[in-house]
Amino acid sequence: MSQHGSSLARTSLFLGGCTALSRLMGLLRDMAMAWLVGGGLAADALVAAMRVPHMLRRLLAEGSLSMTLTAAIVRQERACPGGDRALTRAVNLRLGGLAALLLAAGWLGAPWLLELIAPGLGAEGAGLAATLFRWCLPYAAAAVMAAVCMAVLHSRGAFFWPAVSPVLFNGVLLLFAVAAALGYGAPAFLMAAGLTCAGVVQWGAQAWAAFRAMPPAPAAEGLSPLRQAAQRRRIRRAAGDCLRRMPLGIMGAAAPQLATLAAMMVASFGCVGSVAALYYAERLMELPLGVVGVCLGMACLPRLSRLAAEGDWPGFGCQLGMALRLALLFSLAAAAGLAAVGPELVDILLGHGAFGPDAVRASVLALWAYLPGLPACAVARPLLAACNAVGAWRATAWGALAAVLATTAAGFALAHALPLPLDVCAPALAVSVGMCVNALFLWRALRHGRTRRDLPLGRLLPAASALRACAAAAAAGLAARGTLMGLHALAVDSVHALALPPACAAGVGAWFLTLAVLRDEDVASLWRGLRGRP
Repeated sequence: MSQHGSSLARTSLFLGGCTALSRLMGLLRDMAMAWLVGGGLAADALVAAMRVPHMLRRLLAEGSLSMTLTAAIVRQERACPGGDRALTRAVNLRLGGLAALLLAAGWLGAPWLLELIAPGLGAEGAGLAATLFRWCLPYAAAAVMAAVCMAVLHSRGAFFWPAVSPVLFNGVLLLFAVAAALGYGAPAFLMAAGLTCAGVVQWGAQAWAAFRAMPPAPAAEGLSPLRQAAQRRRIRRAAGDCLRRMPLGIMGAAAPQLATLAAMMVASFGCVGSVAALYYAERLMELPLGVVGVCLGMACLPRLSRLAAEGDWPGFGCQLGMALRLALLFSLAAAAGLAAVGPELVDILLGHGAFGPDAVRASVLALWAYLPGLPACAVARPLLAACNAVGAWRATAWGALAAVLATTAAGFALAHALPLPLDVCAPALAVSVGMCVNALFLWRALRHGRTRRDLPLGRLLPAASALRACAAAAAAGLAARGTLMGLHALAVDSVHALALPPACAAGVGAWFLTLAVLRDEDVASLWRGLRGRP
């Protein structure tokens, strides 16, 4: 593995560890929400109210806005050393004003927005959702400003605070969940208010780190007034370019969130609890997706941006190929593992309090329907980082639009085609279809520029590597499921939570053993790189 590959592996490992901790805390938060609110009308209203803020959090904090800004800041720093501070200030001023306008519009138009997002909730559910939405809405402004700070830190290779801030976010939300459990207020309202407070804490931590990470602006005393004016115009043009490209960049990176939003609209026409089942299944799937796809995308973006700015397309292709192969390798294994232990996992984590057997069954079915799209989501993140690095924002936006259209069409078609016990699978299965469409569009966008940029995309994801990943994932899933069935046969059902750790350990062991037998070079190179060996 090259030095760049070792750096990517170490950075991805650190980000993956922090993301895993954050997602586990988020899972605890969702477990508390399931126990406190249940899976009925109140849960549907809370999930619908939190959908837009949660979408903004994943959209802005996990790459879309920060990806666009990171690439722009890297280019600005390369063109004018020290100019990133001025560019960040200009972007902050413009985005702050835009966020304030959107906040006011969302507050006034909450009923109509919720009617658009979840039109099937009914009068009582829609009124409750609109009230909760207003409690959640201020988080949107904090998420926008936090994304700018994240982009500054990523552009300078500083990953600590962007990785730790989600842990702070979920920690604050867990405190509000504890307050709800102790009876200090209605659970739904406390969870909505906690979202806003957590967002402010997350923004504050990254703002402090970004201020310390940026170098001081270059002294302008020795410059003539004409050169100072030219420098200010250049910064304003760069900030304007960032904001003009931002809608396309955000839309391109928003494909998973927009597809899920379309699926929630489909789910709102289903039976009571369908929206909540979709949400809880999505939250369970986000743990492996965040550790694999999102972290690889964030880790490789600054390096890909620099390689693209330098015109080093062979190095660009090597970096992207490594990220794609690792994303497919780990995401297939995660999908197989969740398929094997999904029913027990949902029952143990969520099946308590107001979350009854029907809600557990619906969430399991939705989780299984989500899993085919997990590898596509994971692979799309490095592809999205590559598209942002080369400035292909328009192509990513078209890919997101295609994903939303495919999700909507597939969702309504499947909702009418599947029988009643399985109709809860339709929205999640439609998201899987949309994610596959999005990954294909991103891949096509890079292949279209192959001759212009000399990218060896035909060798980035060889068929032999994909087949080894599939074989290892199948072995992991079979080993995990077989271990669970064997322990259940030994009457471990009375304490079936104890069966999960050995089942997961068996799946991981089978995965490693299969890759070792097949002599997968990527895993061997990753291990050597993490140990600091060439």
